[in-house]
Amino acid sequence: MSNKITKGFKITNDPNFLDNQNGITPELSKLLERYYQMAIDGKKSSIPKILSAIEKYPDNVQLKNYLSVLYSALGNMQKSYETNRWIIAGHPDYLFGKINLAHEFYFKQEYNKMAEILGETFDLQALYPHRDTFHINEVVSFQKCAVMYFTAIGKIEDAEIRHELLHELAPDSMDTEIAFRQLTLARLKVGMEKLQKENKERVKVGVNKQAKTSKHIPPAFTHPELEILYQKGLYIDQALVNKILALPRKTLIKDLETVLNDSIERFSYFSDKFENEGWSEETTNFVIHAFFLLGELKAEGSIDCAFKVLSQSDEYFDVYLGDFLTSVLWEPVYKIAHNQLDKCMEFMQLPGIHTYSKTIFPDIAEQVVHYQPQRREEITEWYRQVINFYLSSKPEDNVIDSDVIGFLICNVLDAGIGELSSEIEQLYKKKIVSTGICGTHDDVKKDFGKYDKDYHQKEIIPLSERYKDITETWTAYNDKNEVKPRAFDNYPEPQALPLRTEPKIGRNAPCPCGSGKKYKMCCLNK
Repeated sequence: MSNKITKGFKITNDPNFLDNQNGITPELSKLLERYYQMAIDGKKSSIPKILSAIEKYPDNVQLKNYLSVLYSALGNMQKSYETNRWIIAGHPDYLFGKINLAHEFYFKQEYNKMAEILGETFDLQALYPHRDTFHINEVVSFQKCAVMYFTAIGKIEDAEIRHELLHELAPDSMDTEIAFRQLTLARLKVGMEKLQKENKERVKVGVNKQAKTSKHIPPAFTHPELEILYQKGLYIDQALVNKILALPRKTLIKDLETVLNDSIERFSYFSDKFENEGWSEETTNFVIHAFFLLGELKAEGSIDCAFKVLSQSDEYFDVYLGDFLTSVLWEPVYKIAHNQLDKCMEFMQLPGIHTYSKTIFPDIAEQVVHYQPQRREEITEWYRQVINFYLSSKPEDNVIDSDVIGFLICNVLDAGIGELSSEIEQLYKKKIVSTGICGTHDDVKKDFGKYDKDYHQKEIIPLSERYKDITETWTAYNDKNEVKPRAFDNYPEPQALPLRTEPKIGRNAPCPCGSGKKYKMCCLNK
């Protein structure tokens, strides 16, 4: 990849290369370190000092560049731009001067002028045909500017190629970091535009409204030990979990179903508590505890109770399950439901069901193929029936959900079931597929018949390990996952990069990349 962009010239990291190129003596080099720091520190009192140095060394271009950077650090962009044009006039071949001028045009959104300065293809060799060697700082700064340009004009693939080169050459540099941020913003912008367009076309389900309730008295349990579930978050002691699991199975399962029903019967009570006192995992995680425990018990008889919970409203899921609905709830439901896919089919056909409640079951069907390959024919027929159900349904039936269908197609592909290609084609023809989730029909056709069990098979692990996995790896639980500042190299030719303001995205809004997940569960931490 890098050979195509850097073909025709060598890259050196010799610290003396730029000094020799610009006629800098060892004595002057030491002085430049001082003025470089002045530019970075951004103090107004440094202006006359650097001007005095420029008067003493009128042929030195770095000093003039440092003056431009100092003005930028002080917020005086007009003086920074004027200084840089002074540099260009006196040193027309100075690459960093051209890059700074390109930054100015980027800030003014005059992207065509960036190309006039650095070339439409951003080819360093074409810009300097007489040179056969460039310093790594020159290449890195130039490629960062290329990323800025290509993202600005919407050529994301070209920007990605340049960022890959930056990552090869200087993975820890600030320029690479800046390029990555610009690329990420551009990807989000493209995804947001695509999502907005798709939102106008996608078919959505009107989700059932949550019934108001008046009950506020806790239920009575056969086993009072379960009351602790209303007081513990996921940092729950394993000995306590084992003690609960050791209770008589039949009455324990009944009590756990009571916990789930209680979340519905006392919804208004807990919802008001949430609004007035703020969310607390210790008082609302009892629902996920109950699911986890029923899954560990492989309580197949609790499937109807699970369906009842999964038939609730957006408000219900926001209070009790949140991110668990899209990330881990499939696992306990798999343990309960994988031998009852006929009932899961009936649930898939219910109207007014939340998107992510339904996507659990095509996900489970896929995992059955991975864990029980002898059931592949059964699962193929199950998917076929689900698809045919959507093909025969009408919008007024309130069952067609473009996002569910998008995820369903992903599951079929990940399970390697190429036999359903014609049925999937009909879904696209009916225009009820969220292409932001599974791609266009052409994208899907390329993946038909591919099967990678190792990549798509999810872990099914004991409950003790699941609690540990969540509390040790999820960012919200793990304080050790703090992002520590990195020590980036100081480059001898700093350039001020104008900041570009982008619209903010809500944590609970659909991710603009088009994945169908909430922003906080998808691209927020990337």
